[in-house]
Amino acid sequence: MRKERVELLKKVAIAAVMLKTSQGDVIRTSNYRNKGNPWANDHRRMLLGKRNLAESRTKRSTSR
Repeated sequence: MRKERVELLKKVAIAAVMLKTSQGDVIRTSNYRNKGNPWANDHRRMLLGKRNLAESRTKRSTSR
């Protein structure tokens, strides 16, 4: 019965969000989801093994 309760609560939460957004309110992303500091973004890219921002901006075409 516990699992059924959790599923019901999820459905109610989804319905509440859908109802609220259909009334004209818009769900916006928080300001913390912006790209942020270019320096931090550059280091994040390098840690993931990607090109740094200077290289990625000067590249002529996308890798395929």
